[in-house]
Amino acid sequence: MVIKIEGLDFAYGAGKQSVPVLKNINVTIQKGMITAIIGQTGSGKSTLVQQLNALLKPTKGTVQIGDHVVTNKTKEKELAPIRAEVGMVFQFPESQLFAPTVLEDVMYGPKNFGATDEEAKKAAETALQRVGFDATLYEQSPFNLSGGQMRRVALAGVLAMNPQTMVFDEPAAGLDPQGQEELLNLLKSLRDEGKTVVLISHQMDQVLALADRVLVLKDGEIAADEPVDQLFSRPQSWFAEQHLDLPETIAFQKQLEEKGFVFDGLCKTVPDLAKAIKKQLDPTKIRSIGSTISENGEANHE
Repeated sequence: MVIKIEGLDFAYGAGKQSVPVLKNINVTIQKGMITAIIGQTGSGKSTLVQQLNALLKPTKGTVQIGDHVVTNKTKEKELAPIRAEVGMVFQFPESQLFAPTVLEDVMYGPKNFGATDEEAKKAAETALQRVGFDATLYEQSPFNLSGGQMRRVALAGVLAMNPQTMVFDEPAAGLDPQGQEELLNLLKSLRDEGKTVVLISHQMDQVLALADRVLVLKDGEIAADEPVDQLFSRPQSWFAEQHLDLPETIAFQKQLEEKGFVFDGLCKTVPDLAKAIKKQLDPTKIRSIGSTISENGEANHE
């Protein structure tokens, strides 16, 4: 499902109390892709994604979600079909958990949109299995769970509704390294199934590994909207201006380029970078690499 945003402004409050947050946003989020939204704190990322399922409505402009068009005049009763098609997992999962047990919580979404108890239970159990949640905890209160377990339950609650688009605000928050890896694989599998995935992340390595396209927000405006390889090919100075870090492999690659190395493209993983370096090593460059690594405190050069 394509989401098209045109001329969108958004402000909290009205009149003299109005606080502008988003300004003249024009973006198309393509079906079957992973789109990452990045930017420094306060740039408007969370406000933007809440426009994608009409939790917030534009102050000005339009948001077209599939066949549905949302403006500041759209009535609340018209928004239910949109929320069935666009699921959202918030940054703080405890904010969207409320039922007495885990299973009831995950069943709520399907039931709310017309599923029978049997259908909802089957969808909930399938979703919980997919996120790797322990079946022995299905009857536990979600509020007795760890942060990582809560995040899995919140994610399962959205998966159980089978929306066409899924939005994640800092999806790896609260997960251990294994949980993060499992989540990344899940997001990739959703894309492979034809789902549209949108995520906010401060983890640039995660964005590099996952995203097909990246939106960069700065002060409520779009600073960049381009494929992930194109974005991370920008100079380091541009990222500094946006107050953003580079992924570790890309930062190291750019340092090597300053020392004379030439790369055919971006090295997204450490093995890719090592392979590219090995092809062009000579004693001088070996010493150069060692100095670079030592300067960055990543290893000792002997």
